[in-house]
Amino acid sequence: MPTKATHLALTTKIIKTPQEARTETIHLYRRFLRAAPTILRLYQMDVPLAMIRSKLRQEFERQRFVRSLPVISVLLAKGNMEYQETVNFWKQKAQIFKYFSQEEYPERYARKGFVDKFLEGTA
Repeated sequence: MPTKATHLALTTKIIKTPQEARTETIHLYRRFLRAAPTILRLYQMDVPLAMIRSKLRQEFERQRFVRSLPVISVLLAKGNMEYQETVNFWKQKAQIFKYFSQEEYPERYARKGFVDKFLEGTA
């Protein structure tokens, strides 16, 4: 499936007001949500659509309290690049699944204290 390099490309904007930042963020978030079924199909993922949408929400919520307009401009530019790369199928499946690794292997990411390690014999 050939893709055009400029398909879905957007020029980088300099955000000037908090309202403009909010509007652009909501537009990017909605674009990702609308593309979720396409992402699921393109990358042949065996996860429910609700999990993809939940993960998208988590990624946006991580940056919720950023108030600096230059930082928001950079985050929006990176978000638009991420969207373009994902929807144009320029990423590998492993790059998409890195977002789901904590849900798949919770024991690998669990914090272990000294007593837990001692009882396992690894301390």
